[in-house]
Amino acid sequence: MYLTETHIRLDDVRCYAYHGVLPQERVVGADYTVSLDLQLTAPAPAVRDDRLEGTVDYAEAFRLVRREMARPSALLEHVAGRILQVLFDTFPRIEAASVAVRKVNPPMGADCSGAAVTLTARRFAPPRRLRLLILDFDGTLADTAAGIVATMTAAFRECGLPVPDAAAVRRTIGLPLPQSISLLAGLQPGEALDRATATYRRLFETIGTQAVSAFPHVIETLRRACGAGITTAIATSRGSASVRALCAQLGLAPYVRYYVAEDNVRHKKPAPDAVLLLLQQTGTRPEDCLVVGDTSYDIEMGRAAGCPTCGVTYGNHDRTQLAEADFIIDDFAQLAGEDGSFPLP
Repeated sequence: MYLTETHIRLDDVRCYAYHGVLPQERVVGADYTVSLDLQLTAPAPAVRDDRLEGTVDYAEAFRLVRREMARPSALLEHVAGRILQVLFDTFPRIEAASVAVRKVNPPMGADCSGAAVTLTARRFAPPRRLRLLILDFDGTLADTAAGIVATMTAAFRECGLPVPDAAAVRRTIGLPLPQSISLLAGLQPGEALDRATATYRRLFETIGTQAVSAFPHVIETLRRACGAGITTAIATSRGSASVRALCAQLGLAPYVRYYVAEDNVRHKKPAPDAVLLLLQQTGTRPEDCLVVGDTSYDIEMGRAAGCPTCGVTYGNHDRTQLAEADFIIDDFAQLAGEDGSFPLP
């Protein structure tokens, strides 16, 4: 389950108040109703952990409405604006809100059930800064291509399959392993594909891992990102055990807080599931996240999740294949920008 929006509503809160332009309205008063629709950001603590700090205390919201309604205003727009302001000031998790103030029997000589004003507002957005960095592994953080090609060659030979050329293997890097082997060998799901996949995984631990290295400036840049308060995560088509072991081997593990591997999601790259899961786990908005990868599959995954994306040209896909990315870099260190601020596009 992936939460997209959470709303708290208070419907038709009844008040007796003294609003109005006419003097008698300030003396006699009238019946009013107030309705709220509060859109929240990052509701995971309430939904997952059953904690109040993940939501809005609607009893407190009711108290604030009653307090503001007790203060006379000439115009309903003014009282609605005051209600909105105090709600935004009190509850930092409110992303947007709508307030409808309705006078039940307005003195205007009309046969109607009431006159209402509705105001809708969004919290003023501070300058955007990167909060979550979601990174592909193969071809983005680590140069694994030679090890993958060598392992694929050995696995195909052991299984009696025609050995694909290196360029064909590189084009499939970034896809889930069974899909890569299926494309390269022309195998349909079944025992032969399962055997080839298992053979590859077994051989990679002895062949592939010997030819893996971190790309230039990866460790230094990840260290700077962590120092800037940015959460770093990996979304990979590699298996959980493999990516964690390789990160430990390469010295990347201290700088990676979250991992989502191919065995953690139902729908694999280029589906957005891995990114959506990380957004939910970290309580991050898509616009405050950057998805970085070396293949079009990574860019498609990030865009499908609503996140800005960055392509790196030193991996397995070229600049043309990465054209849908919001921006493209030739060196991992360029993520930090000239001033080290990790800007968002």
